[in-house]
Amino acid sequence: MLHYRYKEHDVIFTLPLQGKPLYLVGTFSNWQKQAAFKFEKVESGYVLKKSRNDLNKIGNSGYIEYCLWGEDDSQPLPFIKDYPVGYFFNSQSFDCQGNGGCNYLLLPENINQAELEQIGKDSERSLTVKKTSAEFSSEHTLANFRQVTGGDLAAGVLFRSYHPVIPSRSEHPLLSDIEAQRQQTAMRLLEEHHVRTVINLSETSEELTNFLRLAPLSYYKALWSEGQVKHAPMAYETVYFMSDRDESFNADELGFQTGIQTIIRHIASSPGPYHVHCRLGSDRTGVVVAFLQLLMGAGKAEVEQNYLRTNEMAIGEFRSFRLLEQALYRALGEGCFEAGSLEAGSFGGSSVVKDYLLQLGLPCSVIDRACQHLSCNE
Repeated sequence: MLHYRYKEHDVIFTLPLQGKPLYLVGTFSNWQKQAAFKFEKVESGYVLKKSRNDLNKIGNSGYIEYCLWGEDDSQPLPFIKDYPVGYFFNSQSFDCQGNGGCNYLLLPENINQAELEQIGKDSERSLTVKKTSAEFSSEHTLANFRQVTGGDLAAGVLFRSYHPVIPSRSEHPLLSDIEAQRQQTAMRLLEEHHVRTVINLSETSEELTNFLRLAPLSYYKALWSEGQVKHAPMAYETVYFMSDRDESFNADELGFQTGIQTIIRHIASSPGPYHVHCRLGSDRTGVVVAFLQLLMGAGKAEVEQNYLRTNEMAIGEFRSFRLLEQALYRALGEGCFEAGSLEAGSFGGSSVVKDYLLQLGLPCSVIDRACQHLSCNE
């Protein structure tokens, strides 16, 4: 039996439990206990009624995720092990939480059996953790390093990867041993592909300076010393859930609109090849790279294929294309994936992105220069 049912514009959660006060905690509350999501105690258990809009924030699974917490508990209530397949997903947490490592999913009313089966498969796949380099089909997959293609993007001009210098999973019980090798591989591939400009989406200039000042010599540090590591720090929450405005999730970072303008200016004024990274090279990198692909005329299939390859890194996590799709729709509208048609006078996603940048106030000359650099058409 599911925890919830839909009634017109609301979702009603009903739990036949007894005991201490309960909270609904999930993607919609940024995984924090909030008074607005506290259950009401009734004779039969607990009830919580929320509008669909109050809950409309998806997680890495591509769907709304949640779990249940007691008022004074330090971890979620135990996961119900016989909960229907497709209605839960790997929590993608470092540790084994009290919820058995799974979050419940609040799914659309019209979800079908094939979609439920796919959710179950994706959740199972997301549990995979590769702990040695021998388990990978290529060193590029190990480092989440790849060339970005599509539309008018020239070969060998745009790359993306895991962070080459600052570790992200050094404390992970299963990934700490491979972390250094993953970063070293990203660094070597950066040099092999003769990258001239790096776009760092995860650190401010001050943060990176503090780290690199004491770091050993490397290709990345040499680029940094030459002023060729450019900064456009944005948060995971900013690129996925705040892409419709110029508001930053963290005070020392950029809002999405300023961040995108900054990146286009960096590309327009700096030599390629270019390399984009954040920490994992999946979320902030994924959204920015998809934006650049659309700018250069890539189709939806090319954007999706490039984004989903991050799941091959096998770090016990998963990213649904629905997450990226929603972020791009927020910023650009649903027409961003439409194919161009000369007969209809439409130029597809590239035209949509260029219009968006112009509306933000970016000069046409800067946009054109960035496109010339990415297409090597100068």
